[in-house]
Amino acid sequence: MQAHLHAFFQQLEQQRQEFSEWVVNAPDSRQHHVPQPGQWSAAQLLYHLAQVDQQVILGLEKRLASGKALRPVRTSTRIKSFLLNLFLRLPIKFKAPPAVREVPEQVEVPEVVQQWQDMRARLHQILLSYPEHQLDKEIFFHPRSGMLTLPQTLRFMVEHTEHHRRQMKRLLS
Repeated sequence: MQAHLHAFFQQLEQQRQEFSEWVVNAPDSRQHHVPQPGQWSAAQLLYHLAQVDQQVILGLEKRLASGKALRPVRTSTRIKSFLLNLFLRLPIKFKAPPAVREVPEQVEVPEVVQQWQDMRARLHQILLSYPEHQLDKEIFFHPRSGMLTLPQTLRFMVEHTEHHRRQMKRLLS
């Protein structure tokens, strides 16, 4: 695995472990408390984070299995990726894309933690076998910003999880 991909993966793993531990170690009443109608509980937020990972990994696997040639990164892709990550750093709320917007009313936390861990193992396998000459090729379609390279996709995953850090801490306090 290339060094910068490894660094992204380590950061993603640290985030996954932190968020999972926070929710698992919280009392059930905090895990499932919905602060206001239309808002998520900590367990539902954990579910959302795991779902985003799943959608990304399934998208990567599908694209890799298709055998289609990957397009070289364009300037517009770099700009859109930069803007996506910039907006995720801002303290504003965004409506999640439809594929990851719906969360179950009752979330089984141990199940979500295990599913997220399993998805990360699949991501690890992708990163181990990803050819270096493809790093500057567009491989993942993000519903808001369009195509991204693998490093841009990993950066999005990191920024997306960070975007939810304050929310998770608030839900569990």
